[in-house]
Amino acid sequence: MKKIVLILLALLLTLPVFAQVGRYKNIRVWYPGYSLKLDTATGELCAVHYDAEQEKTLEEVISKKLSHNQRQIGRYEFRRTRQIGTYQIFDTSTGKYTTVKWTPKNKDGENIGVDLDSLMKNAGDGIKRFLKELEEDLEKTKETVSDSLITV
Repeated sequence: MKKIVLILLALLLTLPVFAQVGRYKNIRVWYPGYSLKLDTATGELCAVHYDAEQEKTLEEVISKKLSHNQRQIGRYEFRRTRQIGTYQIFDTSTGKYTTVKWTPKNKDGENIGVDLDSLMKNAGDGIKRFLKELEEDLEKTKETVSDSLITV
């Protein structure tokens, strides 16, 4: 009995170490060399860029922490809008949206353009996935209908 209690105690003590899994979400964006990092516990949103010249990763805070409670992993979710460069952070606890606008800038302070090739490829891939799911749903419906007709 003592062994079971000790094992349970050890598991409870190590639980906070594993609680941080899935805290950060990496979000692809349409700008070449960039991605966004969302802290799902605090709502902080950062732009991440790999600088090949300096051979290091740079982070820029776009939206500061919306909450200081780091224990509520998954509280904040990322939402895209129809406008490229405008995003929303959704607070699942309160139901509020925070709108964030961000466009990366080059060394001269000019906006970096969208990678249209990636945009078109990703849009095409999304349409292909959607059509494949529709096709699979149609096949399932056909099977269900034909099974129903046989049993009647």
